[in-house]
Amino acid sequence: MGQSLKKVDDVKVIIEHLEFERSKSLSSYYLYVCFYYISIINLSPQTIILKGRKWIVTNDLGEKVVIEGMGIVGSYPKLRLGEKFRYSSHHFFSRPSVAEGAYFGINSENMPIVVPIPKFSLLIPP
Repeated sequence: MGQSLKKVDDVKVIIEHLEFERSKSLSSYYLYVCFYYISIINLSPQTIILKGRKWIVTNDLGEKVVIEGMGIVGSYPKLRLGEKFRYSSHHFFSRPSVAEGAYFGINSENMPIVVPIPKFSLLIPP
């Protein structure tokens, strides 16, 4: 039987900065882009390795887009106590939306973990 995921409360995910722009792609359904800057800080005594992520972007009509995959911007961060991983990426969107999700990985006991990502709004730029 598979192992269940353990939610880790002592790994902090901080949304440091958000930027919103109109998309430069003329062929895309997505009119806007949100650039986000995130820090992940391990306050746990256990070393963790983040192996993947899942985002759910829900627009104001209730329509959902799920984005998931291995790694975080091409890497698999290994964080010991007090270490931080900082990265930036983006979401495309067409209507006011909310992004939320989680990172998945393992701790130093090889137990599966999940680290929630705080919800944030994707706003239409002026």
